[in-house]
Amino acid sequence: GEGTGLVWSPRSNTVLYGRTAEAPVYDRLGALIALGTDWTASGSVHLLRELACASSWNTYWDDHFSDADLVHMVTDWAAELLGYGDVLGSLVPGKAADIAIWRRGDRDAYGAILEAGSQDVVLVLRGGTPLYGDATVVAALEPDGAACETLDVCTEGKRLCTPRELDTTVATLQGEMEADVYGLFFCGVPDDEPTCIPSRPGEYDGSVTPDDID
Repeated sequence: GEGTGLVWSPRSNTVLYGRTAEAPVYDRLGALIALGTDWTASGSVHLLRELACASSWNTYWDDHFSDADLVHMVTDWAAELLGYGDVLGSLVPGKAADIAIWRRGDRDAYGAILEAGSQDVVLVLRGGTPLYGDATVVAALEPDGAACETLDVCTEGKRLCTPRELDTTVATLQGEMEADVYGLFFCGVPDDEPTCIPSRPGEYDGSVTPDDID
């Protein structure tokens, strides 16, 4: 009915059930769709990996969703679905400056986000305050050098403002964590990531064949 929406978690759906919600059906019926990671036991370590999974599923649906649609699912569509569209989700005057910027390279605008790795995050702002990004960019925006610490992310120099936000350091936090938790970041596909390939024993294995009805 009117106002219906879908929070879609394709990776968790796939690893638990071998398939996922028919997101294009919801889209055709006018439902807002937001992308979510569910939880790390069966979902993605972060939204970039969930976007990669959603993009993979989109190939089974003859690319029903555009790259822009998929990005909308983690920005304005998500904010609107959760009732925060008046303050979050889009870059317009008056809304909170929660902003993420990725390195574009030679990719198109939205494709750069869908294909981004940990090293491609140039800057993250919350309410206009830098939290993380390229070391030179964060240093230019955060004059208090002690507020943010430097770290190497996939050979890229980054700054993370852990001291300002949590009054501690990354090394201290990592020392307090269990040994089997996800790492702070991965260069490429995360280790032991739950699958995003649909399969059910005796029914289908996720390969694309000429016999697929869709």
